[in-house]
Amino acid sequence: MTLNSHCIRTTAWALYGAIFIPACTFHQPDQNPSPAVQAGDRYAESSSSAAPRHSVAEKDAWWREFGDKELNGLTARSLTGNLELQAVTARIEQANALLRQAGARLFPTVDAGGSLEPRWESDGNGGSSTSSIGFLLDWELDVWGRLRAARSAQEKYVTATYEDWQGARLLLTASVADTWFDLVEQRLQLELVSEQEEVNVRLLRLTKIRFGQAQASMVDVLQQQQQLESIQARRPEIEARLKQLQLTLEVLQGAAPGSSSWPESGELAPPPALPATGLPADLLLNRPDLLAARQRVVALDYRVAEAIADRLPRLTLGGALTGAGNAGLESLIASAAASAIGPVFDAGNRQAEVDLRRAELQEAVSLFSHGYLAAVAEVETALVRERKQAETVALLETRLDTAKRLLNETSNRYRQGLTDYLPVLNAVATLQNLEREALTARRLWLSYRVALHRALGGPMPDAEFPPAKTSTSP
Repeated sequence: MTLNSHCIRTTAWALYGAIFIPACTFHQPDQNPSPAVQAGDRYAESSSSAAPRHSVAEKDAWWREFGDKELNGLTARSLTGNLELQAVTARIEQANALLRQAGARLFPTVDAGGSLEPRWESDGNGGSSTSSIGFLLDWELDVWGRLRAARSAQEKYVTATYEDWQGARLLLTASVADTWFDLVEQRLQLELVSEQEEVNVRLLRLTKIRFGQAQASMVDVLQQQQQLESIQARRPEIEARLKQLQLTLEVLQGAAPGSSSWPESGELAPPPALPATGLPADLLLNRPDLLAARQRVVALDYRVAEAIADRLPRLTLGGALTGAGNAGLESLIASAAASAIGPVFDAGNRQAEVDLRRAELQEAVSLFSHGYLAAVAEVETALVRERKQAETVALLETRLDTAKRLLNETSNRYRQGLTDYLPVLNAVATLQNLEREALTARRLWLSYRVALHRALGGPMPDAEFPPAKTSTSP
């Protein structure tokens, strides 16, 4: 069995061209695009150092700064059990599968086939059979870099999907922290309602005693009774809100609603010192949504390169190797062919594809730039809201002190018979309203700190789900 020398020479020259002719590129994508806008050199509301955002605790988790063990446990369980996060993880697997498909198109495809054809003589003297087996080769030579551009675009989409996953983790942890602090507030509100009920019960008892001694009127008794009932009416709403938050946390953890037990501990301590915000430009390195948007811009730039290369001729190498015979594979036939197919007239279809890809790229750049400005605004908003909330908490503490002094003074004057009960009732209502407002204000202060970390992009700990390895270039 000998191969035709012409086939050997044709195959050799085709392989030589495929290996040693470098891929030509007519469009070089920008690997590190910048937003089309400037956001300033510093944050207007920031009083912290402009050091790099993650220079100190790069691998630490942002929620650990609160020192809340329950929050740490809830967050850890949510990161492993949340079902929406698992759905985003599946998108990474999908993107990696598409990447493997794009990389596979750079390699030749070889198909195999065979046949067996038995034959029988009509006189019953026996028969014979013919068998064959063959291999078919099909390989598009990526001379202009079209296939490489498609694979590079998909690589960027994989990275963008991974950043989407990181962004989902950030949003999940922020939701857990915000819900937990809200739950702690409702628990403290419930305890406060119980304490305020006791105070109002004692005042009602005292008012009734003074009424029996003709030192108070029935109006005083009814007013105090009304104040007690208004406090008691708050309990059902708080209990319902508390249960709702517990169910929300269970869903965030991927647990069945109503299956968890909750500790009775928890406090609303002031947040620690402000974290270093760094520069606005640091958001491009720290926020997962901006990192993902940048990767999608690069991916669309590669799509432009792919569309440009598609306007050029495609070079394809084909070949076949077939063995056939009666008793065995007595003959071996080989063939090879190289072909080029190029556009002559397509009514502007391929040029329209280039224009489409360029327009998609411009859209992505505009959205990337808008997202950057919005991210800077989120940081500025979170900073000013936290600063003003700290002032609000301080003012409420001052008002609480004044309200306590006023209640003490009006109570003394009422016991001495120097005034009626109305000033006492007003002082009690004012103090108890301020106590409830103070709890909400302290919770909002913590929520604004959570919003600041979300706006800054964490920091999040190192992810445990690395992107899959890409296929090796030929």
